[in-house]
Amino acid sequence: MTVELAKLRLPAGTCLFMVDTVDMRDKPGMISVTVDFDAAGSTSPDDLRPVATDVAHLLKHTEIGSRTAVVDITNQGAAKPKYRTLLTDESFQDHPWDGTSSTEAELAIWKIVNPN
Repeated sequence: MTVELAKLRLPAGTCLFMVDTVDMRDKPGMISVTVDFDAAGSTSPDDLRPVATDVAHLLKHTEIGSRTAVVDITNQGAAKPKYRTLLTDESFQDHPWDGTSSTEAELAIWKIVNPN
């Protein structure tokens, strides 16, 4: 999946930093995906909503998309992140992530949470 993400057209000043997948104990066979960006100009997770949506669109069509339960998007790759909160879609399988919903509706899916 990292190879596919590396092909995304990221906003100026945003770089892909790391992708991590974790098996979910409470949902056998499912995984959680965390994508860390380095977006030096980002001052809040809201700034990451468009790129998070692009990631979700891409992820939905990968081989692990059908096994992904949760997607988290962070700015933890930044040298000095300005915030610790992140964006999450805790119900990834319930959302189509295919552009059939309006852009506004897709952006609104993302919830801001504190990392565990």
